[in-house]
Amino acid sequence: MNIEQLGTYAPYIIVAIMFFANYGIFVTPNKLDEKLKDYVLKETYNVAVTEMKSDIVEMKTKLDKIYEKLMNG
Repeated sequence: MNIEQLGTYAPYIIVAIMFFANYGIFVTPNKLDEKLKDYVLKETYNVAVTEMKSDIVEMKTKLDKIYEKLMNG
């Protein structure tokens, strides 16, 4: 490819680069690191909430058993 051919394709190349930059097709390592941290944080939160829900269900079950023992003597 010589300079003349590059000159004819330059507007298309510039438009393609601008399109990719505008829609974030290619990301920088910093943005990728931020997205990864957000994902890990959300995943950790979801796991913690799930564990807390199971603990609450277990506590409710135990409280129900205590209540039954107190009421039935």
